[in-house]
Formats: sequence, C-alpha cells, structure tokens
Amino acid sequence: MGILVVMEKLRTESFGLEEERVAWEGLAASCAGPIRRAGAFLLVGFVFFVAATTAVVLFYNLFGSSYVEGAGVTVPQGAFYATMLLGLALAVGGYLVWLFKSLRSFRGFRRVLLRGGIDPKRPTSGGLKAYSDEQLLELRSRYERMPVGGLRDRFERTFGFHKGDSFSLGPLSVMPGTFEMGSLRMEWETQGILRSGEPMQPIGWWTEGRRRLLPRKPDEVRKLVYTLRYTDASVRELKRRYGYRTERWYATVPEGKLFDAVRDLETSQRIHVALGRRSLVS
Repeated sequence: MGILVVMEKLRTESFGLEEERVAWEGLAASCAGPIRRAGAFLLVGFVFFVAATTAVVLFYNLFGSSYVEGAGVTVPQGAFYATMLLGLALAVGGYLVWLFKSLRSFRGFRRVLLRGGIDPKRPTSGGLKAYSDEQLLELRSRYERMPVGGLRDRFERTFGFHKGDSFSLGPLSVMPGTFEMGSLRMEWETQGILRSGEPMQPIGWWTEGRRRLLPRKPDEVRKLVYTLRYTDASVRELKRRYGYRTERWYATVPEGKLFDAVRDLETSQRIHVALGRRSLVS
C-alpha cells in the first residue's frame, strides 16, 4: 500500500516510463494468484488445527482426570470440533481479509493508471513500452507451445505475437537488449496496430492472478526469473530436437546453431545457480 500512497500523490496527468512501470507493478502485485492464496490459507488453518489439537490433548493428559485407574484421559469430542472450526475460521477469515486488501489495492492502482491516461485493462493499447525485453520473451516463449484456442488468441491480440514472427526456441533467435530484439518488438507492435480494429480482451484481477500478463517492473531478480523461464523453454526444445545427452550436441545440433544452443544451456545453468545462491542468502 506504500507504493499506492506515493503514486496517488502524483499530480501529473501523464507518467514517464518509470512511473508507469511502478503503477503497473502495483496493479500486478495486487493480483497474487487467488487459488494459490486459498491453498496457503487452508494450509495455515490445517497447521493451526493440528497444533491446537495437540495442545488440547496435552492439556487433558496433564490436568484431566481419568475415569478408570491407569487408563488414558478421554478428550471430549467437542474439543476436536472446536479446534477444527477455529482452524477453518482462521483460514477463511485470513483469505477474506487478503481478498479485501487485494481488491482495494487493485482498484487504487487502476485509478492511478486511469488518471495518467492509461487503460489498466488493456496494457498494450498504447504499445509494448511498459514491458521489458525479458518479460516479452518470457511471454512469447509461453505462447510458442500453446494449443489453438482462447488463450492463444488472447496472446496474439494483446501482444501481437504470431507464428510467422522472427522468434524461435531451440535455440533462441533473439536476446534482450539487442538490435534484433528491437526489431522484434517493432514487429509485434506493428501486428498489434494491424489488428487494432479487433476487440481486445480486458485483463482483470482474476485473469492477472492466473495468467501473469500485466507489465512488471524489471528489477534484477525478476529479469533473472524471466530469463530462466525462456532459456529453460529453449533448452527443453533443444533436448527434444537434438537429444537429452547434451554432451553429444556437437554431433547432433547443426553447426550454425551449436554456438547458440550451448549459450542457452550455459545461461540456464548459470541462472539456476545464481537464483539458488540468492535463496540461500535470503
């Protein structure tokens, strides 16, 4: 909510790229996966139930009285039902509190974007500038293996992706920050302009929570995560095409693609190590 307070204090009617990315980050961060959150709160409720039940049993064994000499203490069934209901109430109540805060934050950042003249439900209506190269490549790698249908159509209309563009996996045909990436970005934006007469599906709270389509602020860790996703997708495609024994790629990968194939494999390995170290430090 701290970011929202700062953004709402801005008096400008239009944003620079950094301010726009901050606003998009706040909007997207408000949409953490609702199903995963529900599972997390249910887990908290279950842990509470187990801990409370253990405490109740221990209490009765320490301070309760046995009806039969030498026998264990009988714990009333009502105590188990009470701990079960408390655990369920904790899970449901916690989820509802999170849901309320999430929707309130989402509405707040949506107002900020609207005040800046940006459509919060259609982030690409003005182009792809809010998206980093890494995020676009991650989105395009997801699109690559999608079956024909509604989600694939959404990606095509929203981002301008299409099967005939100059992106390919196994190995990657383009890298972030290169001239080729700039050309590819322009190609996608041109495709979006050509299809501007077609309706674009809005991206709401529920869709973002499940699909992760809104622009995100390109900090160092997020860039690594996006890079890992599309390089891993490329490595999987390479293994599918040229074999899972990477030490034999020199004999199976065409000569013109071998350097890029090894680059993708080594990049994936380095990022796995880097993120593993970060998780250990944190």
